[in-house]
Amino acid sequence: MLLLPLHRPLMRATFPVVTALLVVVNVFVYFGWQSGDNARIAEVVEDYAHSRLGEIEAPAYERWLIDRGGRGDAVEEYRDAEDDEARRALVATNALFDPEFVPAMETGRWFPDGATFAEWRTLRPAYDETLGDIFTLRHLLRASEVSPARMVTSAFLHGDAMHLFGNMVFLVVIGLLVEGALGPWRFGVVYLLGAIGASAASLVFHWGDAAGGLGASGAIAALMGCFCLVWGLQPVRFFYWIGVWFDYVRAPAVWLFPAWLGWEVFNLVSRDASSNVAFEAHAGGLVCGAAMGWMLSAMGQVRHEFIREDASNDAAPAGDDRWERAQRHMGRMQLSEADQLLDQLATQAPWRVDVQVARYRVAYNGARAEQANTRAVQALSIDAHDAQAVRLQADLFVELARRNATVPPTVRLALARRCINFDLLDDAERALQDIPADVAPDVQSQLWFELALRHRDAGAQAAHVRCLRHLSERHPMQPQAVKARFLLENA
Repeated sequence: MLLLPLHRPLMRATFPVVTALLVVVNVFVYFGWQSGDNARIAEVVEDYAHSRLGEIEAPAYERWLIDRGGRGDAVEEYRDAEDDEARRALVATNALFDPEFVPAMETGRWFPDGATFAEWRTLRPAYDETLGDIFTLRHLLRASEVSPARMVTSAFLHGDAMHLFGNMVFLVVIGLLVEGALGPWRFGVVYLLGAIGASAASLVFHWGDAAGGLGASGAIAALMGCFCLVWGLQPVRFFYWIGVWFDYVRAPAVWLFPAWLGWEVFNLVSRDASSNVAFEAHAGGLVCGAAMGWMLSAMGQVRHEFIREDASNDAAPAGDDRWERAQRHMGRMQLSEADQLLDQLATQAPWRVDVQVARYRVAYNGARAEQANTRAVQALSIDAHDAQAVRLQADLFVELARRNATVPPTVRLALARRCINFDLLDDAERALQDIPADVAPDVQSQLWFELALRHRDAGAQAAHVRCLRHLSERHPMQPQAVKARFLLENA
C-alpha cells in the first residue's frame, strides 16, 4: 500500500530549505562516509569465519547464550547452522549489533580454560579496531543499548542506494508540506525528536535481541504523523496505490493517520522476521510525530496561512458560484436553497467563518432558534487567523449578546484571545465580561492582564485601569492580580 500526499508543487516560494538540507546531509553521509561499508562488513564477517578468533569465540558465544536463557531463538539458530564456518559467520554478524557480547567475553568465564581466554584477549583488540574503522557500525542503532547519540545518528544512515532513494522521495514530499506549515526551525526539531521517538520504539520492541537499525524512515514517519495533525481537516490531494487500484483523491489530512498507522501495525504483527523493515520504528515515529503536531497546533505554532493558502480555491474552484448563489437565495429568503449550498461549502471548507455565519443567519431567519445558536457557536469556535474573519466573529458575538444567546465560556475565552491578537480590544473585553470566575481562572487572568497592557499601549488609560481593577477584584489569588495591584498603586 502506498499513500502519498501530493498537495503542493515544489516552487521557489515554497522551497523547503531545511528539507533540502536534510536530503543533502543524508546523501553526503551515504556516499561520503558510508561508501563501501557493506562490502567491508561482508569481508570482516568472512575473515572472522575462517579466523582463530572465530574458532575460539563461537563456542563461548553459545555457552553465554545458554547461560542467560537464550536471546530469542538465537541458540536454535546457532545450532541449526550447516557447519562451523556458518556458525562463526552468524556469531560475527550478531555480535556487530550486540553491545553486551564483548563485555561478557571479557569476564573469561565462557572460555574452557585460562590459556584460551588469554589467547582471546590477544586476538580481540585488532578485530575491534577493524570494526571501529567502519563508519556505519560506529553510528547505527543497536538493540539493548540506550545511546542518545546513536538514536539520532542512525537516522542519517542507509543500507543501500535504493533505501536512501525511497526515503528521500518521501522526505521531500512530506517535508514540503510540514516545513511550510511549521517553519524551518520547528520542522527541524520535529525531525530530530521524531528520529529519537522512532529509535525508542525500536529499542523497546527489540530489547534483548541482537539487532541493529538504521535509516531515515522513522524520522520521516514522525513528519507524516505531524502532517496529519497539523493539517487536520484541511482537504489535501494524495495518491494511493493498493494492489491493482491507484488514483488521486482528496480527503482531510487527518484521515491519513489511521491508514498509515494501521498499515504499519498490520505489517508489524504479520511480517516475516527476515523482512528487515523496521515497522515498529515507523509506528513509533508516526505516534511521536502526531503528538508533536497536536501540541504545536494547540500552542498556536502553526502557519495556517500556508495550510490555507489555496483555501479559497478549495472552497470555490474555477466556475464555482455556490457562495454567490447562496447569498442571492438568502436575499430572496429562499432559505432551503441557501442552506443546501452553504452546507456543501461548510463541509468542503470548515474553516471559513463567513460560510458558518451565513449558515447561522439562515437558521435564525428560518425561526430555528436552537439550530441557529448551535451554528453561531460553531462559527465562533473556528480558530480564525486573519483580521477579517476575527472581525466577523466579534460582530457575531455582539449580535448574540444583544439576543441573550448563550456562548460557552471556553469559546468566549478563545475569541477574546483572537481579538487581543488583532487589537480588537473592546471586542475582547466584551467576550471576557461575565464569564464565571471559576472557569479557567488562570486563562482569564492572563487575558485580562494582556488586555490591560494593550489598552495602555494604545493610550486608553481609563480602559487600562478598568481592566486592572476587574482582574484584581475577580481573580485576586492569581499571579497576574499581584501585578495588576502593583500597576494600580503606581499608576
